[in-house]
Amino acid sequence: MRRSAGMLVAWSLLALSAPGWAQSNSTYPAMYFHSQVRDAAGCAMRVEDGEIRFVPGIGNPAATCPDAFGWKQLLDAVSARFWDAWANDETVWVADPKPLCASEATNDCCFSDPGGQPQVGYRDAAGKVVPPADVGGPGTHCPYIPGDWGGATETTFAGGKPVTSHNTTFLRTLDPARIARQREVEVVYRNDPFVDYATSQELYSTAGLAKLFARVAGEAANSLPYRPTGQGVAFPSDAVMFKVDWIPEQTMLELGYVHDHDNDPDTPPQDPEHPYVTMKINASSDGGKTFAEGIYYLAAITGASKALPNWHWYAFEHVNNLGRCDFIGCNDSYGFSTKVNIAAPVQADRAQIQEIEFASNFITPHTKDDQLDDSTQLFDLGKAYPSGTMNDGLKAIFAGAGIGDGARPVDPDRPQLSDPAWRSYRLKGTQTQYYNRDGYPTIVGASITEGGFVNTASCLSCHVQASVNAKGEAPGVPGVGATGRLNLFGLGTVVNGAPSVGDYYDRGTTNQRAVQVDFVWGVLFAQPPAGGTQD
Repeated sequence: MRRSAGMLVAWSLLALSAPGWAQSNSTYPAMYFHSQVRDAAGCAMRVEDGEIRFVPGIGNPAATCPDAFGWKQLLDAVSARFWDAWANDETVWVADPKPLCASEATNDCCFSDPGGQPQVGYRDAAGKVVPPADVGGPGTHCPYIPGDWGGATETTFAGGKPVTSHNTTFLRTLDPARIARQREVEVVYRNDPFVDYATSQELYSTAGLAKLFARVAGEAANSLPYRPTGQGVAFPSDAVMFKVDWIPEQTMLELGYVHDHDNDPDTPPQDPEHPYVTMKINASSDGGKTFAEGIYYLAAITGASKALPNWHWYAFEHVNNLGRCDFIGCNDSYGFSTKVNIAAPVQADRAQIQEIEFASNFITPHTKDDQLDDSTQLFDLGKAYPSGTMNDGLKAIFAGAGIGDGARPVDPDRPQLSDPAWRSYRLKGTQTQYYNRDGYPTIVGASITEGGFVNTASCLSCHVQASVNAKGEAPGVPGVGATGRLNLFGLGTVVNGAPSVGDYYDRGTTNQRAVQVDFVWGVLFAQPPAGGTQD
């Protein structure tokens, strides 16, 4: 682990035998590979002219400072009021899509000059919001950005899972986050550059995605060895995906995350020490059978920025989440540090070691002895983890950006920038490569978002499979990251490590089996064109 000025807290010499001190916990060798310090020395940010910026000299922050960059992405999204201004899957992959500039008719998704460059997001060339004629309002036939219409017009989402019983003693003991996952309303918010590109490339319907397959497969069949149109789908570098897990009040109470502390019917239950960001969500369109209207709590975030060719991935969790650092630990080189004891050789006698109290970037999973005569530790699951201490650099960014600086939550129905609850979230980890520099597969998974398969989760490895077949239907690679193998609980594991070329091409050929869509699983919601089926 990296040590820098101010990180070393206290020293005490111990007469410990050198071999095996760190190995006394049998999970530590595996955790060593998860604890890699991600940020380079000198990674720092500041707020200038209302924007969070990296200090000069850091050429590519997403690659050089991935943990600091994850914090920047979170706070940038909050500053942009993602919950109101950004699109979600329902406003991008609309239910009854019309084509993009199929003709000079005024009722398709060509908004300005049918003979020229199409305008997207209901904007003309000057950026003015001008809806096309006869499209039925925003979102009926064409993607739209809620911020162009004064903010989100409603807060009912297609996400969410069927209501299930909480009488699951097994999961309450071993993986309570899995229970929260089965009750969540999962919403993926997408910023303006994402929507503009998805619309201009007609990625919002199966008809447009079928055109994509035909173009890419045609190049593979007829243009060897060249690729005339480049990479296929390639979102712009400022595109962002921002997935939020909203948990219903009943689940939060039953898992003990919040408490009805003041008996005020107008104030939702909270945790006074570490409050949650909350939002009122309307009942699901099936009459509330999937999820009911009520207050929902922001428990976890998984996001991605196209700042890197394979996207920069990051996960945040509320500090209270039970099992937050189970299986793989929590890793944050920038925002928070946690005091731990480590061992180092005594300078004068390398055969002995000394114990050091150290401010670490890594929180190890809880463990307990297996009570067998084999010196083996087992994971002690489903418990809380330490908060850690916010580092000075992040404190300055929160203060400079004006986020979380209020005394108490302002409006339980809508998130607010001043809500102090924004300070309750912790970086779980970031991912920029399939393997770390030691050759170990990188694993990142939030306890709720990936509840039940955190120990094998990889954002990159799952999302690289996002693809369509010749009909423009997803998934082109069957399984959405599944492996067919089970973990010790009996739950399915997911892929990690590098992708397989056999997922996309017939082996040994360039015959296309599936065409990638640049890591975007939103295409699972793409629908056939309005007025009938496509060819």
